[in-house]
Amino acid sequence: MMTRTWIGFVCTVALALWSCTSSQRNAGTSSADGGSGSANEQPDAGATSGSPDAGTALGPPTRIGHWTYYGEQQGLSQDVRDVSADEGGNVYVAGGDALYAKARDAEQYLRFDWQNAGLSKKCNDPAQMMVDIPTTPFFQCPVISVGGAAAGKAIVGFDGFGHEGDGGAPWALETGGADVVAFDGAAGKMTRVRHVLTASPPHVICDNGHLEWVTTCDPGSPPVNLWFWNNGRRLTRRIRRVVVNHDPSSALYGDVWMGGNHGTLQVLLANAAARGWVDTVDPSFGFDPKWQDAKDIWEHIHPAVPDPNNPGDIIVGEGYGVSLDPRSGMPWGSNGIRTTTIYGYPDLVHRQWVFTTNQLAVWPQFALGDDIRSISFCPDGRLWVASISRGLGVIDPNTASVLGHVSLPNDAGALTVSCDASDGSLWVGPVAGGLLRYRNGTFESVVVSDPTGATSPPEFASHPVVNVQYDRWTSPGPRIVHFAFEATTDANGLITAPGGVAAYDGL
Repeated sequence: MMTRTWIGFVCTVALALWSCTSSQRNAGTSSADGGSGSANEQPDAGATSGSPDAGTALGPPTRIGHWTYYGEQQGLSQDVRDVSADEGGNVYVAGGDALYAKARDAEQYLRFDWQNAGLSKKCNDPAQMMVDIPTTPFFQCPVISVGGAAAGKAIVGFDGFGHEGDGGAPWALETGGADVVAFDGAAGKMTRVRHVLTASPPHVICDNGHLEWVTTCDPGSPPVNLWFWNNGRRLTRRIRRVVVNHDPSSALYGDVWMGGNHGTLQVLLANAAARGWVDTVDPSFGFDPKWQDAKDIWEHIHPAVPDPNNPGDIIVGEGYGVSLDPRSGMPWGSNGIRTTTIYGYPDLVHRQWVFTTNQLAVWPQFALGDDIRSISFCPDGRLWVASISRGLGVIDPNTASVLGHVSLPNDAGALTVSCDASDGSLWVGPVAGGLLRYRNGTFESVVVSDPTGATSPPEFASHPVVNVQYDRWTSPGPRIVHFAFEATTDANGLITAPGGVAAYDGL
C-alpha cells in the first residue's frame, strides 16, 4: 500500500517545493564546507557567541502597552516560522536560515547556525539524492520549528526532503530531523547537544503489519517486503511541530513530541532507560553505531483515509497539530486528515503503541479531511482544533467525541489556535492574518494602540500567526505569550514583507 499527502509526494514535485523553500526563502543557508569523508555531518563547531545578521541597524524593540515587537531591527531574520520559550525564560525563534535566541530580558536576538553553534548539516542537492557520496557540499537544512524545554535547552526542527518513500541514498533519507541544543543566555552562546533522527533502525519494524519492537520478523506466506526490517524506517524528516512535556510532577516530564511529514506523532523520550526502555543499542536488535542519532526515539503513527483518486493508496497528511493533555501528558495529533491519540504510551517496556480506533473526523461531512493546522488543550481537558477552511472545533478526549464547532467572524478559516491557561481563553490566528481572542463566547479583535495613537509595526498588522507559545515558568512577573507572525511571500516563495515575533504580558 502506498501513501500520499495533500501536497503530494511525487518525488520531483516534493523536491521542487523543498528546493524553492531552501534556496529562495533562505538564501545564504548553503555552506562551502563539505564536511569530512562521506559523512553528511560536520564536526561540532563548539559554542561561540551568536550575532545578529550583518548589516542590520539594531535598536530596541517596539513597546506598546503590554505588547513588545521584535523584527529585523532586533536581530531576527525576515523568515520567522516558529517561536517558543524554555523554562528559564529564554526565547527561541525558528528563522529559516538559522535558530535565533535571546535571554528573557534581552532586547535583541542572537543568530546561531552550523558555524557558531554546530547545528547539523544534513541537506544537499536534491538532484544527487540517488548518489551515495554527493559531489556537492552538505549544508544546514532550513530551521522551521522549535520547542523550548528545561532552562537553557531547546529542540530545533529542520525541513528535510518532502519525499516520503524510501528511495534514495542513505543521506537523502536522513535530511531534516532535529537538534537538541543548549543555550547560555548570559554568555550569548549556543551548543548542539545531539542530532535526532526520527527513525527506527534495522530489526525493529517488521513490515508484516508494521509490527514494532519485535525480535523476529516472519515474512509470512506469501512473503512480504522486509525493507524496514533489513534497512530501518526513515520516513519523518520534516519536523513541523515540537511540543515538550513541562510537568515536573510527571514521569513524562521532558518527553518531546514531534509532528511532521508522514508521521503525525513521534517522541524523543526523556530518561528512557530509567523508565524501562531497552534501546536499539541492545545487541538483540542488531545495533549499528551509525543509528546512534535514533537513540530514545519511538516513531511513528498517523491516521489515514483512502485516496479516492488512487485505489489502494492512502492519504496520511502532515503532522502540523500536536498537543499534550495537561491532565495526563497523553499526546494528541492531527495530520489535517484525522485527529487521534496513542494507545500504549507511556509503557516503555511494551512499546507496540498504536493510534486509537477513534480517528476523529471533526467535520465528518468532508470525507478527505479537516484541513487542521493547529490543536491546543485547555486546562479543563477540552481539545480545540483550528481548520484553515472551517474555523474551530472542540473535542472531548475522554469520550473521543466532537463537542461542537465555532465559526470565526466572516466564516474565516483558522490557521492557529492556542488556549491560554491563565483564563481559558483562546488566541486564534485567522488564515488571512491578524489576531483574535475568543473569550466568554465572543471573538475580540486584537488591535494594539496607546494614548498617543501608536500602533503595532506593519509586519504584525495583518500577517498570519503561525504559532503561539507561552513562558509560564519564569518569575517574577506574569506569564508571557509569544506569537510568531509569518512573512508574506510571492508565488515564487520570495519574501515580500518580513515576519516577526510579538510578546504579550497582559491579562
